[in-house]
Amino acid sequence: MDIDTNSDFPIAIDYQLEDVENFQAKKSSESTGIKLPATQSNQKILNTFHNTSVEDLTPNEFFKGMRRIVIEANGDEIFIGKALPKKAFRKANKPTSYEIDAFGNNGDWIIDMKELTLFEILKDLQLIFDKNTIINSWNFDGTDENLPYVFAPVKYAAPLDLQDNNDKSYHIKNFRPSLSKYFITYWAFKMFGYKIKSDFFDSSFYRRQVLLWTFGNFLTSGGTKYDIHKFLAKSDIERRFEEMDDFVDLNVRDTPTPCFDNNNTVPGGDYRGNDEHGGGTDMVWQYKTPHYGPLEVTFSLQLFYDYKIDLSSIVELNVFWYQKNASGMVQKQQNQIFDHQAPTVGSTEGSDVANVFFSTLVQPNDEVICKVKLRVKESKTATVARCTLKVDQFQIEYFKIPLGGNVSFDSYLPFQKHKFLDFLRGEVDLYNLSFQTDPVNKEVLIEPTHEYSITHDQSQKKKGYFNGNVIDWTYKEDISKESHVEIYNNNAREFVFKFKDDSNDGALKIVQDRYKITLASGKYLFSERFKAEKKEYENRFYSPTMHFNVDDFSDVTGQAPQIICMVPENISNTSSGESQNTFSPKTAYYKGRVSGVGGWRFKDNDGSITTYNDFPYLFAVNYKKGGENDPILSYTDEKIGDSGSYVLGRGLIKRFFWQRLAIMNDGRQLNTYMDMTNKDVTNWFHRERIAIHGELFELIKIDGYKALKDTSTGCLLRKWVPVSERENKNTYPSEKSILTDAVEVLTEPISNTDNTIIDKVFDTQYNRLMCLYTDIPR
Repeated sequence: MDIDTNSDFPIAIDYQLEDVENFQAKKSSESTGIKLPATQSNQKILNTFHNTSVEDLTPNEFFKGMRRIVIEANGDEIFIGKALPKKAFRKANKPTSYEIDAFGNNGDWIIDMKELTLFEILKDLQLIFDKNTIINSWNFDGTDENLPYVFAPVKYAAPLDLQDNNDKSYHIKNFRPSLSKYFITYWAFKMFGYKIKSDFFDSSFYRRQVLLWTFGNFLTSGGTKYDIHKFLAKSDIERRFEEMDDFVDLNVRDTPTPCFDNNNTVPGGDYRGNDEHGGGTDMVWQYKTPHYGPLEVTFSLQLFYDYKIDLSSIVELNVFWYQKNASGMVQKQQNQIFDHQAPTVGSTEGSDVANVFFSTLVQPNDEVICKVKLRVKESKTATVARCTLKVDQFQIEYFKIPLGGNVSFDSYLPFQKHKFLDFLRGEVDLYNLSFQTDPVNKEVLIEPTHEYSITHDQSQKKKGYFNGNVIDWTYKEDISKESHVEIYNNNAREFVFKFKDDSNDGALKIVQDRYKITLASGKYLFSERFKAEKKEYENRFYSPTMHFNVDDFSDVTGQAPQIICMVPENISNTSSGESQNTFSPKTAYYKGRVSGVGGWRFKDNDGSITTYNDFPYLFAVNYKKGGENDPILSYTDEKIGDSGSYVLGRGLIKRFFWQRLAIMNDGRQLNTYMDMTNKDVTNWFHRERIAIHGELFELIKIDGYKALKDTSTGCLLRKWVPVSERENKNTYPSEKSILTDAVEVLTEPISNTDNTIIDKVFDTQYNRLMCLYTDIPR
């Protein structure tokens, strides 16, 4: 677009790493309020939107929407992103100027990803659900795009051993896939032409992390694409029968509402020929296209009956189920509802609704036929022998993917409820992530903002977004303008880190109610200049991940393995025996097949059992000995090991947030002016620390850079200070609270290491992310 070079340069570019007041909000580059002249070229590009009589008839109203923008100055591309037309100015019905807003760098992909869901990312994923797939998945390490999942044992509502209703083995049908967080992110950015640049994401620490299956049942397909094959049919009226012994026509139809037939499968229709909406003695469903391979389907029949017989008369009611394929028709099941004979003197009667279920494995084009047979035999002296019948409901309850069946992730519609950017916000909140984008090379840099540790050893730090390199801007500072140093204190004194609550997680609720605490939560106490308030830093996607020890496996190696558990608070939330388990998203780390943490038994569908002395180990916190060196996906420090040999494992606050908290607690921010060039701005990532007279700062904000104006630009820099013993003293729950289960309350004023006075400090009570074996419904 044309700009007016005769007036003040209309384009000012702002850069901001994050919101100064809320570091959960990640920022980028933007240029708002760009004023542009109403040249013929600009009018054409903006579709003369100053004229309200001109309609935008393009698909999705292209001219009103986000447009690609590149801002060049002296041959340098200093801004790349998206632009949105905002205002048109006119005088005497003629355009005078236009105003647009532009959003660059991170905004280039954030805008495009606004409506992206996990469903769009995962829908092309397919696998064969069988024993080989499960065992092979135990090799998952997050580096193979063809293996973006792992089937590790997790305790859900059903017994671990489905067949025997106990926990002595883990049944194959209990497995659900935990999904690679790395590949979810990788695929999302790839969809929009971007690649990830991240040492942190490439580490084993992150590559082995997974999104647990919290999206309802896995093999049962309620609310999925299989619903195209569902139907509901019923009788229109009650029908009365006397003196007969045959299959009965109950006029079961798929009309009117609320009946339905999603795929014209002729539920209730007679496969030998009847009208298209039902009727006849044969209630028929056919597995028509679209076909999804073999499916296990469960039907239900609600049959109302009312009978009365006397003087030795007989009434008998049965339901028959048949399956028909190219080889013929076979009877699969018979359900006798009742078989009664009246006394020789007097009568008997009954009225009820019988609920009958039938499950079978169907192949494409198979038919399932349900028939009701009634026998009413009057005695020679009978005065009454009759039975009234009506089908209240004939339908498919649910489909299940059988062993050996094809699992297609485009069937899991619950993924549509989770947006990718919400998932990414959860990752930001776990690991203190910062982002910046190189839109020229289509790279997105993602790293923890500051130095971090992925093990217990705090001396072994890895470089974060600020990579430790230094650029000296001492002689860039415009000393002709007044600058000022500001002490940051716009925060609450108690800063609490926590996960989202999960009201569906019964194990989590039991433990939190028992101890009246918030599990996996930690806090940092700022100095007394901050507000005497409490502020919560809540993870915007993830809820806590619970564990328990499976005592039933302790006989395998002498040690009970620790597994993740997710059981609903309302254990009676079932549908025909199928628990509908849906939880808030949870994260975990897969360590691989590990020895020394317990063994287990794997039961196949045929009842055969394989015993393993190692364990496909999946956890958020490894509470076994040595677990302090594994990832600890909890904000609080954790008590690791066995009684008598407990050690402290460092949580997310100490591993990823300490450096940030130290800088915030120090609080010095420099507002000054710098003589910046295009090269300074097109250093897209701004990862280096800025040295001014030997002091180190972090560049947080550039305010209004004008490329073609010979003027200095306002910058906000925060003073870098190292982590000290103060951070350890100010992080709770304390080591004493964790390792001795004692909460220390200091009521007398004491001096802190920086000579500030703490009036009263309340330590935080601690409990592991572990529930008791007896807390788990069996």
